[in-house]
Amino acid sequence: MKPRFIQVNCEEGGRVDLRQARVVSRYKPDVIFFELPAEQNSFLENFNRRSPGQKPWKEIEKIKRNLCRTAKKVPYALSDVYVWENIEKLWRAGHDVLLYNVDAPKELRFHGYKRYRKVPYAVARRQLWFWEYLYVRERIMAQNIERILKRFRQKKSLVIAVFLQSIHWKHVQFLLTNPSRQSVWKYYFGRFPHLNKLDLENKIKNEDRILYKYWH
Repeated sequence: MKPRFIQVNCEEGGRVDLRQARVVSRYKPDVIFFELPAEQNSFLENFNRRSPGQKPWKEIEKIKRNLCRTAKKVPYALSDVYVWENIEKLWRAGHDVLLYNVDAPKELRFHGYKRYRKVPYAVARRQLWFWEYLYVRERIMAQNIERILKRFRQKKSLVIAVFLQSIHWKHVQFLLTNPSRQSVWKYYFGRFPHLNKLDLENKIKNEDRILYKYWH
């Protein structure tokens, strides 16, 4: 039986958003994917390797306090407090939920943020760099998710809460179908008909050291 995915857009706004917290409470997921760098998963392993009744409760309280402090400047951070509270409720009730960050490395994420933070989204979508960045970042997301899913192949029913931005989840779902290289190229770069793979790779190599670092 294929896993059941419950996806909620995690795009941050200027207010508290309870959708993710409600998904945790309503669907009682077995696994949660967060849009945070997978390189930070060693932190989450401290939770995952323990049984529901033996979670590091003091660490959870520390996380929530830090989020509350952040919320004074970024109100959306309170959304994550409610997510953690509902995860904690599941653990205390004996239902284990495993937590995984699945995003690309912090270096790549921040690189993209710096370039597009002042560019309107509609404008960004028409730029080649936007699709270069999306492809690299989402390919890494898909690879991370695929590795995690392999751990649960024997589980007959699996509910996974996916807290990724909708645009990323849409593209990651496509990549998880194991499409051909030609299909991937058309999906991401078909809107640039005069572009070829070699020219694009050379362009990135010469113009963008960080993006090229993760290109392959």
